[in-house]
Amino acid sequence: MRKLLRRAASIALAAAMLFTTAGVSQKKVEAASTGKLSVTGYQDYNDAQKILKEVNKYRKKNGRKALKMDRGLTNSAIMRGFETTIYIPETSPHRRPNGKLSKSINKKIIYENCAQSAETTPKQIVKGWINSSTHRKGLLLSNAKSVGVAAVTVVSRDGYEANTWVLDFSSSKAKKVEKSKARKQFTKNIVTKNSYLKKSYLKLDSRYGTIWETEKMQMKPTYQGKMMKEYGVYPTVINTSSFTSWKSSNPSVASVDSNGRITGNKAGTVTISAKLKTGTKITISKKIKVVPTNQQIDPWE
Repeated sequence: MRKLLRRAASIALAAAMLFTTAGVSQKKVEAASTGKLSVTGYQDYNDAQKILKEVNKYRKKNGRKALKMDRGLTNSAIMRGFETTIYIPETSPHRRPNGKLSKSINKKIIYENCAQSAETTPKQIVKGWINSSTHRKGLLLSNAKSVGVAAVTVVSRDGYEANTWVLDFSSSKAKKVEKSKARKQFTKNIVTKNSYLKKSYLKLDSRYGTIWETEKMQMKPTYQGKMMKEYGVYPTVINTSSFTSWKSSNPSVASVDSNGRITGNKAGTVTISAKLKTGTKITISKKIKVVPTNQQIDPWE
């Protein structure tokens, strides 16, 4: 059984996005200095198909034509699902972690709905969108003909899973209909503005701060931005490939390899650190205590 975030059923990330809304500037945002955060997760195509079914049921009830799931739009929506695990849109229209409008990922997108959930079914997600005026507007777009659907899951701190749902609507007909019902793993490099790569957002986590001699443990860099904290979203686990220069302050106590995997060598305390590979220069670190194998470890330490 999946471990899930222990919080309310569903959180709407932000107001839905309509690129053709009067008064909304469509000027391109100048590319700021950016870095890359690598995140691994899954797209559940079966859940995506269930989302589409619920959306079309609601559209039919309101005299709208059914939408088809476009493969290209779905690939864009999947990327947006990963991106919202780093940057939750604060404004309408939505922006990406790189600072650009969501439409920059696919010029066919005219409207976007996002949601992040815990123990929530596709039916409940769509119900949440129906109950939100801005998200409901997207569901009932009269000129929409196709949609990209993301049902993305990424691992958060302590092994919990964060589920993100995205609908990217288009007025174009589906070029290639997505029919998959598989669960597929993806690793995405998320281009992120330096202003979002603050040291306070990036942490170096582990199971806890104590290990036994000869024990091996994988360090896990995590990211939790300002909006994530406000929404109560657990930090997202970032792949160690996003970091470089892994170091131990005392290798005789605990050593660390280039993938952030540490080995306890003898009793003592050591600091493990790593530098963000791209973007703003940030070093994250964590103190680790190594104890004899016959000593009990306090999980709260």
